[in-house]
Formats: sequence, structure tokens, C-alpha cells
Amino acid sequence: MDFKRTVLFPILLASLLAAAPPAGGQTATGFMDIDDVKPGMRGYGLTVFQDARIDTFDVEVLGVMKNIFYTEHDIIMVGVSGPYVDEAGVIAGMSGSPVYIDGKLVGALAYRFGLFPMKPIGGVTPIGHMLAIRDVVDADAVPGRNTPGGSFNGMGDSRDGDWPKDAFYDPEIPQPKDDRSATEFSGRREIPSGPSALRPISVPMVFSGFHPMTMNFFEDELRRRGLVPVSGGSAVGSGPGGAPGAVPGGVGPDPEQAGPDTGQAGPDTGQAASAPRAARSALEPGSAVSAQLIRGDFNLAGTGTVTWRDEDAVLAFGHPFLWTGALSIPMNQAEIITVVPDQAGSTKISSVADEVGSVLWDHTNGIYGQLGDTARMIPVELTYRDNVTPDQDYRFDVMMANGWTPMLVNMTVVNTIFANGRADGERTLSLGGRIALRGHPDIVIDDQFSGRESLSALVRDVRGVLNLVLDNRFVTPMLESVKIDIGSSDERRTAVIEDVWFGSEILKPGDMLEVRVFLRPYRGDRLVKRIDVEIPKNISNGPVQVLVGSDQAVTRHDLNTVPQRYRPTDGPRLIELLNNRRTGNRVYLKMFQAGAGGIVKGREMPGLPPSVLAVMNSERTKGSFIPIREKVVAEETIRTDFVVSGQNWGRLTVRR
Repeated sequence: MDFKRTVLFPILLASLLAAAPPAGGQTATGFMDIDDVKPGMRGYGLTVFQDARIDTFDVEVLGVMKNIFYTEHDIIMVGVSGPYVDEAGVIAGMSGSPVYIDGKLVGALAYRFGLFPMKPIGGVTPIGHMLAIRDVVDADAVPGRNTPGGSFNGMGDSRDGDWPKDAFYDPEIPQPKDDRSATEFSGRREIPSGPSALRPISVPMVFSGFHPMTMNFFEDELRRRGLVPVSGGSAVGSGPGGAPGAVPGGVGPDPEQAGPDTGQAGPDTGQAASAPRAARSALEPGSAVSAQLIRGDFNLAGTGTVTWRDEDAVLAFGHPFLWTGALSIPMNQAEIITVVPDQAGSTKISSVADEVGSVLWDHTNGIYGQLGDTARMIPVELTYRDNVTPDQDYRFDVMMANGWTPMLVNMTVVNTIFANGRADGERTLSLGGRIALRGHPDIVIDDQFSGRESLSALVRDVRGVLNLVLDNRFVTPMLESVKIDIGSSDERRTAVIEDVWFGSEILKPGDMLEVRVFLRPYRGDRLVKRIDVEIPKNISNGPVQVLVGSDQAVTRHDLNTVPQRYRPTDGPRLIELLNNRRTGNRVYLKMFQAGAGGIVKGREMPGLPPSVLAVMNSERTKGSFIPIREKVVAEETIRTDFVVSGQNWGRLTVRR
């Protein structure tokens, strides 16, 4: 009798079949209900530690934590061991790794325990919880089609962020009490720890085309959201407008490496698969998968692991990614370059590969994607110019979500300045461009910043505009495109208003008043700017006050006297306020007279006759009419080459 053939070979074959998931995905294995999971059970998980090869690691059930985050939400505690894991622990990028016991899919490795554990302990999201995501997706009519999602804690940035120059006021929006840097103040809390420091496994965010200073600039904000910034390779075949899964100049991945290393070749198709089909077929349980937030000349994507696939439907991660709910971002293959062991948190270093579909839902229990779907993102054009290097033009797409789009756009802006200029020091930055909204007028961007804090000020301005566009109570934003122009110089161009001279102290209706504004530039000679003001013919006799000041000075006065001027009442008014907002490189003149009036639906009606005022300020119009005691009789603006500060008041008299 051939002992090896008749005894050892069947035993070896049986062990191989038990260790490897059956061909064809989970359909053949079935699922294990969490009630059937018992302490002491042993199984294995699938993930990629290097290249695109799916490897196994061992798991042992320690117990089940019931109602861990909310009622009927459970986590399976498991001990994790095996190559890479013994040295590196539970690794960032393993989120979603499918776990099998007795040949059945139990769930996804999604959590880790402890800050510096003596041995790797993880938390598995039951597969039943993840499959329920499909019900949420089915209930949503059109998930993620350029619809602004939520943000961390379900809070939009404009309700907890600051408008850089106090340009808008709304009593329903809490106002910030401090003025932190662009990345410090977001109103978001750090991702909370559960019992025994239970945390979602961090998601490595692969930055491609970004300067290291940019990653450092946003690192704290990303880590608060459970994301780990890492440098990685550029995406292949995933540029703006490219067909999902296209691989220029090459073929798709080798089908023989699509599954775990079990010694068996991949399915024999009888012919070479096309690149998109080969790429899509390679996205199997245990494969590395990326969800892309920025694609094009800049790329940013979070990497995790595929848990489950049924034809074109994919579940991954096993925990929230961006906390957005519905979204639409590219889903890509990923390749793992290596694993970096670190006691503070080991991380997979990866590169993003072919685009194969879209991530359509970000749920408490994981992300849901659809192969072959095309993501709807916002096209952005970014131009940088200075007086030294040739103009730089960048084109890319960013995801649409009110808690994320402003930060993502700012990442590209900051990166462009770092890559082409300096990270610190005296400089002047100009900002221009426009935001195109479907069904509404474009929002124009035009401002200037100077000094050591110019970069932070520019970031706050971009964030403020985008926050108000994306998170407001009037307009559902459908962003068609964003265009941003940045100019930079290595000199400080600031000026202070030192004095104001008026051509006459006595004004007559219809006359032209000459006003001279004396500016003192930073380390420069005094210069004069002239403003001609036409005196209205219907102006009343008596005193007139004139304020000449910077954008901040004039806006501060308005907020102290008539804050309702900056309270939008509908979509058109909001866009009008955004397009008429004051900027730092201008001098503003406002002429005031005392006079009863009011604001109706955001429109100022100064100098109303007493009879009209009595009717409009009656009980029937209470709430829609806001009385004011000051009327603006003239306004003028002049543009300068400096960022202006300071103010000056004048008191004149009107005589007919």
C-alpha cells in the first residue's frame, strides 16, 4: 500500500480545502450567525500584506461583546496571529479583512483593542450587520449622486466653522468663540474610544502628488477622523474622465493571483480578459481596495480590504470610513507595497491602481460599492502663478460632501503653494476663481492675503465660501465645477489707513465729494488713494457720518449696528451676499444718516415715512420686518495692491 498516496494525501487535501475559501466567493461557504460563534473557535482571515497576493492570518474567538455601540450591535473579540501580524499587530489597512470559521464567513476584522497591546486583539463586525447595508442602499432612491453627505458626528462645517471676516450672521448657526488655525477648529470631536480602548482600525490615506508639508499640515485633522496619512504611488487609469478600470498600455492583473495563495490557479476563461474585466474580477474577498477622495493630478484614497462580493456588489472596511452616508467616489484596486511595523500603530503602505467602480454608501458597519459604476465628482481647475516660475495648471476631481469638500480643496491649494513656494515667511497671496452651481449664478472668488499668516487666512477663506455653499438651509448645491487661481509673491504687501481728508465739511445734494485716503505700506512711503463720492439728491439735511476702513472694520460696524444685513433669507440672497462680500485688498467708504427704516426679507428699506413704518412694523408683519435706525446714503470702494487694515471716521453736514 502506498502510505503517502492513500493516507497522507487525503489528509493534506482536506487541510488545504479547510484553510482556503471556496472558489466563487462566499455563496458556496454561507454565513455563520453570530449566535453560533463561541469562545475558543478558530478560523482564518484574508488580507493583502504585499503586492496583490491575498494571504491568510489566524484568528481565535475570545468572546462576543453585545450591544457595544447601540442596541443589537455586537462585536466579536478575536485573538489575531500569523505572519506580519505577530510582529506588527492589527495593521491599519486590514479593515474589512474577511474572517472565516468552519468555512463560513463570520464578518470583517474592523476594530482593534488597546493602545499598546501585548498581543494582537481585534474586533470583528458580524457579516449580518454588514449585509444590512444593502437594505439602506435599496431604500435610498439615488444614493450618492453629487449629494452632499454628512460629516463626522453628522455636523456640517459651516455650522461649527468660522467665516473668516464675520461676513455672515445667522442666529440658528452657533458662532465660534475663538479663531484657531484652519486645521484646528472644525467643531469635530476625536473618534471616541469604546471599552478597553476599542477603536476602528485606522484607514491609511494614500497621498500621491502631495508635498510632505501638506500631509503634515492636515495630519492632526485626519487622525482625529481615524485616518492615517501616508505617501503612496499614483493611480493607474483613474484620471478625471477616464473609463473606470482602464489600464493604459497594459493588461489587467494576473487572474492566478486574484485569490489567496492556495496552490491553485485562477479560473480558466479560455481567453485573455480585457483590462477592465480583469481588474474587476481581481477584486475578491481579502483584496486590497481603495476609496478615492481626489483623483487626477493629485490623488488621495483610503485603503482597506474587501469583505464580501456578490457579482458587482462589494462590502468592505467593516466600520465607517468618512461618516457620510450616501456618497459617490471612485472604488479602486490597490497594491500593498509593504507593512511598516510600529508600536504606536502599524500601517500598510499602498499604491492605488485601477478604478473599477464607485463607493455609494458609507455606513456604521462598512462601505458599500458597485463595480462598473462611475463616480460623480466635482471637477476642479487650479492655477498657480508667480514672478519666477512658469504658470502651473492642475486638473483633478474631488468628492462631494459638505464635511469634506472644503478640506480636500484646501489640501490641493496648500500643496500647490508648498510645492511652488515657501512653507513660511513673509509673502502675499492672491486668490481668484469661481464656483459653478447648477441652476444658480456662479460664485466669484476674489481676495488677497499678506504677512506670515497669509496661508492660514487663505485657507479659512476657501473653507468659508465652500462651507456656506455646501451647508446652507436654502439651496441644495449641485456643484458643476470649481476654478481657483492663486498668485504668490515673496514680499509683504500690507498697508494701514493713517488718515482721511474730505474735500468739504459741508455737503449739498447732487455734489461730488472728494475723499483722499492716506495709506502707509509696510516699510514703504506714504501714498494717497482718491475716492469720489456722489452725494444723493434725496439726502436729508443734517449730520452725516462717514466710515472709511478695511473690509474687517466696515463689516464689524455693520454687525454691531445692523447684523441682519448679513442674514440670508433665501438662496438668491445667499449667493448675492457671497458675491458681494468684502475683500482685504480694498478700501471701503460708507456714508450714514440717522433715519427709521427696516429690513424685509433681507432687503434694506431705509428712510421710510412714519405711516409706512407703522404699517410694516405692525403685529401682522411681526418677524418678517426688522426695524433699523440707520440708513446708508452712499457707498464706494477702491481696489489697492495691498491688504488694508485700519479705519477712520468723519462727521460732515448736509445743507440744501
